[in-house]
Amino acid sequence: MRILHVAKFYPPAFGGMETVVASMAEGVAALGHEVIVLVHADDGDTRPRHPAPGVTVLRAPYRLAVGSLALSPAYARLYREWRAWADVVHVHTPFPIADLLTALWPPKAPVVVTWHSDIVRQKLLKYAVAPFAHRLCRRAAAIHCSAEFIRRDSTFLPPYRDKICVIPFGRAVESFVAAAADEAAKATIRAAQGGRFALAVGRLVYYKGFDILLQAAATLPDLRLAIIGEGPMQAELEGMISALNLAGRVTLLGGVSADALAAHYAAADLFVLPSTHRSETFALVQVEAMAAGLPIINTRLPTGVPEVSPDGVTGLTVPPGDARALAAALQTLWNDADLRQRLGIAGRARALSVYSQSAAAERFVTLYESLRSPAVPSRPSDE
Repeated sequence: MRILHVAKFYPPAFGGMETVVASMAEGVAALGHEVIVLVHADDGDTRPRHPAPGVTVLRAPYRLAVGSLALSPAYARLYREWRAWADVVHVHTPFPIADLLTALWPPKAPVVVTWHSDIVRQKLLKYAVAPFAHRLCRRAAAIHCSAEFIRRDSTFLPPYRDKICVIPFGRAVESFVAAAADEAAKATIRAAQGGRFALAVGRLVYYKGFDILLQAAATLPDLRLAIIGEGPMQAELEGMISALNLAGRVTLLGGVSADALAAHYAAADLFVLPSTHRSETFALVQVEAMAAGLPIINTRLPTGVPEVSPDGVTGLTVPPGDARALAAALQTLWNDADLRQRLGIAGRARALSVYSQSAAAERFVTLYESLRSPAVPSRPSDE
């Protein structure tokens, strides 16, 4: 079977949607299928990449972006060429460019839409792209949601609920499990951080709640914190670190390699996800942290976030935007090694049994096979 993913970016580009797309593509390819992923070249390198057997990532150049939305004639050209090749076209939204392309040049193959979230903050964009998004959803053979709350609470999806399926996102967790056993690497990272530390991972954007995390950290003089990620709030967070006298205790590490990410999970004492808005729908980073054996602090968002790491089972859950409650949870885990160990053991078991990449891939293949067209088109050149 041949699957074409239509998405924004692909790792090593940093972000939750990028990680999800890679996990879907590589998990399905590992089951013997051929996968093409169409994305933008975030680093200017437009050569096709082959990150795993059976996966080809086609990377379109772009010179203009409106916010996080890249505009690329080459992307449109590649989409037109490859849509005829696929047995299934899998579109990741919100992504207005994909909405527009599938409206202008509809694929003959069945379309699966992964609805990552409603557009929450960009009100003008939301209404401007709604007609194209509705057209995509009307055409879709299936709409995939990662958690039941998206199907239940989305204000956009009610007309299409009869075609929605819920499949939790999966993650390849082997590297995080393995890194937890590398004592030398862990010692090196802890030394670089000045000792024990808490870890947060995510794009530096408004809904991640890193500003709330810094406010909480300012009340805990013994806490050290590392934040991995890049994004438009970096300068603002750097200013907060200075203003709150957190220099030396809080480090913004920027984007890091996959190996370095796994090593930082392994070396940390706990993981914190302080997200504040419903734009945080799932937070696959929780699965990564749990696989590394870390207890989680997350927020009680009306999304899949507290479902991934349940309160009192694999971590602690606090109200979103509440710096005082977040500080109390941080202090509890920072000072209680037995609790950290108990929650971390439960988290690793949950990551392996519920959120593995292979389990998710098998469910996606079952979905694709129920929809696929019998024709097998020829493969265009990817050069």
